[in-house]
Order: sequence, then C-alpha cells, then structure tokens
Amino acid sequence: MTQKPGRNDPCPCGSGKKYKQCCGKPEAPTTPSADSHEGAVERAVTWLAQHHRKAFAAALEKEIDGAAFGGFDDDADDAVREAMAGIDDALWQQLQLNLTECLLAEGDLKVKHGTQRVADLLLGSGGPLLSVGQRAWLAQLAQRPLRLYDVTDVVPGTGVTLCDALDDAEAPIVVTEREGSRSMRPGMLIGARVMAVAGGHQLSGAVYAFSILSGRSMQEELREFLTQPSRSGEANVLTMSPLIIKAWLAQYLRPTPLPSFVYSHTGEPLLFTTDHYKVQSWTALQTALAAQSDVTSEQDGSWERLMECADGQTRSQATIAREPGGRRVSLLYKTAGLAEQGRPWFEALAGASVKFQLREVSDPKGLLSNADPSKAPTSRGSGLPQGLDPGALADAIAGVIKRNYAHWADEPIPALNGQTPRQAIGNATGLERVKGLLRSYQDGEAHMAAQQGRAQVSYQFLWDDLGLQR
Repeated sequence: MTQKPGRNDPCPCGSGKKYKQCCGKPEAPTTPSADSHEGAVERAVTWLAQHHRKAFAAALEKEIDGAAFGGFDDDADDAVREAMAGIDDALWQQLQLNLTECLLAEGDLKVKHGTQRVADLLLGSGGPLLSVGQRAWLAQLAQRPLRLYDVTDVVPGTGVTLCDALDDAEAPIVVTEREGSRSMRPGMLIGARVMAVAGGHQLSGAVYAFSILSGRSMQEELREFLTQPSRSGEANVLTMSPLIIKAWLAQYLRPTPLPSFVYSHTGEPLLFTTDHYKVQSWTALQTALAAQSDVTSEQDGSWERLMECADGQTRSQATIAREPGGRRVSLLYKTAGLAEQGRPWFEALAGASVKFQLREVSDPKGLLSNADPSKAPTSRGSGLPQGLDPGALADAIAGVIKRNYAHWADEPIPALNGQTPRQAIGNATGLERVKGLLRSYQDGEAHMAAQQGRAQVSYQFLWDDLGLQR
C-alpha cells in the first residue's frame, strides 16, 4: 500500500513543488456564472436565518404543523403526534426541504411593519446579494404553482415526462431530472413545481411523491375541489398547494383509506369470482360452447361469453379458461352478480361434460389491505409457490392479462378522466397519458416477473391494438 505523501513532501508528479502546493492543493470551489441559479435557495435561506431568524423559524414551524395536523380531525392529534415523532431522518429532511421551498415560493413572515411575503423580502432592495440567475430563479419560484403531475415516462439518470394530472389540455412536459428520475416510475403521481430553464424544464427541488392509492385519491379530491365555485383562479392555485402537501405527509401519518372498487358497467362492487370444474368430456363441452351465439373462441384456447351493454359496448360476462394440466376449466367473473347469473347458465349448457369442484372469491380491497411490500422476495424464483413451473405460470398470467385487457382500448379509464384510450389518443396530451399507462403496466409486470422468477408478459398487444409506437 502506497503511503500518501505529507503536505511538505515533494509532489510525486515530479513538478518539483511541495505536495501541498501542487497535486495536494485543495481545488478552489467553482464560482457559478452570473446567469446560473445555483445556490439561490441556499443563499435565500441563509439570509432569512440571519435577518429574520425568529420569524423564519416560526413560519417554518407553522408550515410543518399545518401539513401534519391540518388534514386530520382534532381527535386524531395524539395519533398524529406519535406518528410525527416516529418518522425517520430521511423523511424529516425531505419535509423540511419541501416546506422551506414552499415558504420561499408562497409564504409570509411577520416582520416589524406587519406581514410581508417572503419573496418580496428576498427580491426587495434590502434583500440578499444575488446574481442575475439567482434572482431570476427565486422570482420564477414565486410564480410557479405546486401542481399534481402524472409521470408517464422515465429515463433513469436523465429525465422524466410529466402530464398535468388535472388539466387535460396542458401539453406533456419533458423535465431534466438526473437524481429524482432514478427513483421515479411510470404511473406515479408527484406534486412539483416545474421551472423553465435554458433549453427546457427542470423541477424546482421539492418533490411530493405519492403512492398509487394516495395519488389517485388526491387527484379525485383536487378535481372535486376545482368544480366548486371560487373567488378566482389564483385562489384555486394557492389553495391546492397546501392540499397537496397535507395529502403527501398524510401517507406517512395514517393509513390511506382503501378505495371502493366497482364494475363501471353495473356499479356493483368488484368481487373476482372463479368457479372451477372438472372436465368429463372436452368434446361435449366444446360442442356446447360452439353452439352459443354469445360465446366467442379466443386464440389461446379460452372462450368469452359476451354481453351487449346499453352504452353500445360489448363486454365480457364470463371468461371460460382451460386450466394447466388439461383436466379442468374455470369460469372467471368480475362481480358476485355476474357469478350468480353465470353458474346456472354454464351448468345447464355443459350438462354432464363437467363437474363442479369449488368457487374462489377474491376481494380487491382485501388483497390490497393484506399486501406487505416488506415481504417481497429478494432472490430470483423465491416468489413462486413450491412446485409451480415458471413457464407455466407465465403462460397462465399471459392468458389472464390478454382476457382482462381484451376490450381495454374501448373501456372508460378513470386515470384518463373517464375517456377510453382510443378516445384519449386523439390529442398529444391524451396520447402521452395512454402511453404512460401502458408503460406503467409493463413496469409493474416487470417487477412482478422478477419477484416470481418468470419471463415477463408483454403488453405489446395493447400498443398494437391502438396502432401506437413505443
């Protein structure tokens, strides 16, 4: 092991100078150019801490209390305090960073002559010494609202594509984001301020990342909020910011209420029901199904019983699938009502060609409530039940996905504000949202396949159905 030279030793590079005056000399910090915004927030915070220390600390404490307790009933205060006391250092630092930026952008301080907006203090004649670029950044920060965005595409280490989650008319934005893009995934919702910079856009620094359930709940809350009468558009913008912040922090302080899952066509609660039958005669069963005008045969060997709906759409009433091994068939229904209608129909049709075995019922809300991400398998293949072949599982899942998404392109999608994917791709924003959904489906499948040690199932058939290029 080579010993590091002492500061007064000759420099090993051969220059003849002492090490401390040559290669061992600390590099001078790079001075940002006049048009760079680098260091703007740090300089602003330092100045506020020096000239308005008590007022700044009080305002930040008020912001934290408002974010933590503003979204809860009074009876929940003790539980929230306990949860706040238990948050980890990383979240605490993120909370302070986010709310400090919020103060710089929208906050007020109590000063000698009353209450004054923080941005006015910083940009006024008595404010900190700022470069042209730093001043422009702080001025823009005060003008950019905190908005909710769908992440529709991610290039890790480079940037992300964002679509406004509330305004379908807003064009997609490609944002340069080197660090944050490493942890973002298509399908996420984030609260952020998008800043204009030379040659494009970037995030201001504060990011409010939502879980899938919390994000969609927040999106619906904001949509409902925007339908209510308001004094002005500006009032809406200023009110949305604390709503986003409170909802973001609430994810860590209390469990997210699980949504009610309903079948959009009938309004019934979703209750995935599967009836399993032993097949006594495949020939008789196939003949009976082929004689039904409302039953279609699929390429994977399954059948769909279709129904004509009042809105003009044709939807699946039941999926009839061959089970691995070739000895059983299963009927899959989305609701209890469809299952109750479907069982007597199928048994009368199939007659002695099948024998009922068992019924399985899966409640989507129960599945989500029992999900524990901390128990996800860490080694390839450990997520498979013992004795289940990865190839067979991939084939089975591929069949389920293709059946469940057979009419996806023409089904109203809540994430598309009730439009069908085929309708949404009529403009640039809708097209990017649909692509974002498809990317999120594939991303989720990639993670699940990795956990289960099997090949990924491709969603390319949905791209093809809509005539889209990746």
